[in-house]
Parts: sequence; C-alpha cells; structure tokens
Amino acid sequence: MDMTEILRLLCAEKGVSGNEDEMADIIKKLLPENMEIISMDNGTIIARTGNIDDEPHIMLDAHIDRIGLIVTYIDDRGFIKAEPVGGIDLRTLSGSAVAIKASGAADDIMGVICSVPPHLSKDDEGITRDNIWIDTGMSAEYVKENVLSGDRILVKSRFRTLLGNKAAVSGLDNRAGCAVLIRCAEILNGEELPCRLSLVFSSQEETNESGGRTAAFMLEPDEAVAVDVGFAKQSGVPSDKSGKQGGGPIITISPVLSRKISNRLIKIAREMNINFDYETDGGATGTNADAISATRGGVPCGLISVPEKNMHTQTETVSLNDIEDTAALLAAYVKRGGMNGD
Repeated sequence: MDMTEILRLLCAEKGVSGNEDEMADIIKKLLPENMEIISMDNGTIIARTGNIDDEPHIMLDAHIDRIGLIVTYIDDRGFIKAEPVGGIDLRTLSGSAVAIKASGAADDIMGVICSVPPHLSKDDEGITRDNIWIDTGMSAEYVKENVLSGDRILVKSRFRTLLGNKAAVSGLDNRAGCAVLIRCAEILNGEELPCRLSLVFSSQEETNESGGRTAAFMLEPDEAVAVDVGFAKQSGVPSDKSGKQGGGPIITISPVLSRKISNRLIKIAREMNINFDYETDGGATGTNADAISATRGGVPCGLISVPEKNMHTQTETVSLNDIEDTAALLAAYVKRGGMNGD
C-alpha cells in the first residue's frame, strides 16, 4: 500500500492513551495475513513470525497510543472540564475544535476549547492543565446524559500532504513508527528469516510506557529495537538533539541502550547507503526503550526514530522518505540476524 494511504488510515482520530482498541483493529488489517496476531488485555497487539524455537528472538516496538484529553467534570451549564493525557502542548489548545468520544452517543460529539477573548484577558493568562474547558453548544442535560468522566477527547486535525513528500497531521507520534513496522513486515513477508520476530504495537507509552514493558516481559526477547519519532531540525531545536528531515532515521546512543545494537544499525545503514543522523543522550531516552531495556533481567535494546517537526501539536510533520528508509534499515537488520548476525 502507498505510504500516504497507510498514514491516512493510521492517523484516524482514535487511540488516546489507555483507549487503543479501535486503533489496534486498524493495524491488524494493515499487517500481512500470514502473521500470527496476539491481542493483550491492555490494548497492545503483537504480530509474530518465525519458528518458536528460532534464535535470536528479535522484538521491534512502536507505540500506537497518542496524546489527547480526558473528561474530568461537567458543570451545571454543560461545560466540560478536561485534563491532558500525555504531554500535549497547551499553547496550541485555545479555540481548537475537539472530538469527544462520548460513551452515550453513537458518534463523536464535537466541541471547542473555550478561549477568553484577548480584550478581556491579561497578557500572562493562558490555558493551564487545570483550566481546560470545552463548549459543545448542547444543553447541560444532553451533555450529562451522553458524556461520562473518563471519556477521551481528541483535538481535531486534517491530514495534509506537503511538498517534498511530507505529511502533516496530529498523531504522527507515533503512528509514523507504526507505519515503519507495517512496511518492515511487508518487506520481510515471505522471507526465510534467521531469527524469530515479534512486532509489538504497544499501548500507553504516552502515559507510563506500560505496553512496551508488559510485552517485553511476556515475550522474553533476546534483543529489541524501539521505533519512535525524534526531533527534526528546525528553528529553536538544538542541532545536537535533532535530525535532518528527509535525511533518514535518527539512531540514538545512550547509556540505557545497547551500544552493540546501535553500532550494528549504523554499520548496516552505511552499507546500504541509507543516510542517518545521531542523537546522543546522557541518560534515559524518554521512549519505550527505557522500559524494555529494564524488563526481567534486562533486554539489550536500541532506538531508531523518524525525525518529526512540531511534536505533540495538531501539525506534526514527517517525511515519508524517512519512514521508508527506517523500514528498509530495520528489515535489513532482521534479515541479517540482529546484533550478532553475520
């Protein structure tokens, strides 16, 4: 399938952290039919291929959840109070349209995040975590009948294709990583692999990384590579913590990661003439790699990322070329047997 169409499907307005079941159903339909699919109770899905006795057992992980909001209270006028789920950029919320995944309604209920007119607000006033209110235009009776505390909310965003083979929409963190694993599965489909492979589409990374952690605990892989988005070079972003968009994946080096896996990815990328950038961290990576690497007795783990601009906003932007290059690199890594392959 064309990568643009894959991203359109993956960036459907579903899958706020802790409520990933609908997103998991979409991903199942995009995977090769001959893969064994396992659904975990926490919303994570696992696609497996290879003989159960094959070694090494390689795990590739990308989280399927996305940031959003959660309903916490409804006042007597029908205004809905909400709090962030994950690290949403509060600066982008004022006046934004939202879709409420209402428990009592067949379809999403549309609303707008309330904005105090600049004529009436002070210069330093703005939306805070404790001051997010949504107006649906409906009566208090209708809202209270259909919306429950705990219902998830997504900030609306329209999928756009940009010049330079790029796409912009909310949710690309980390649906871009999911697209990488789906394309990797397509590349490897029908291949005789020198290993056993588990593709993990994990839940709840944006809140506590529990999906990747529990999947690694259950699977007991010999090694793993987490796939996420990283910072793309743009104004205001440090050059040493970002990768050039359109310049290939970002390979991370960190004390919590396996240097052997990082070096192996670098070696294969050079042999395949795949451009890439480095990111070097002095500690944790802020991704599922941190949780996976500390599972059971420890899992050697690497991290590879798709450069993304405007992270955690309604216009997250990635290069489709970077997604394809990342998938090609990971497929080659698997076909060559992982970190100890020939």
